[in-house]
Amino acid sequence: MWKLGTVLAAAILLGIPALVSASEGLDVPDALERTVSLEGLTGISLFFARAYNDNLWLYATYCTAAMAIVGMVIALVTERILSAVGMEVEAITHKE
Repeated sequence: MWKLGTVLAAAILLGIPALVSASEGLDVPDALERTVSLEGLTGISLFFARAYNDNLWLYATYCTAAMAIVGMVIALVTERILSAVGMEVEAITHKE
């Protein structure tokens, strides 16, 4: 059963690029043709603006990774603050 699930997951993941490339030749909505002006941008803003203009999939991946990293940093800082106050974060349990 586990092998069947693995094979199905692999087939789905390998089939996604084929589905995306099958849409070539169709009309692109105006919202997807928008670009960001690069004038006056430097550093990280320029990096994200170029990624947005060049490849929306890569931009979405960068944003998702950035959100995950920021969330982990916030959780780590919160854990440090709570342990400094005297709360044991590991001891918190939820009762349902």
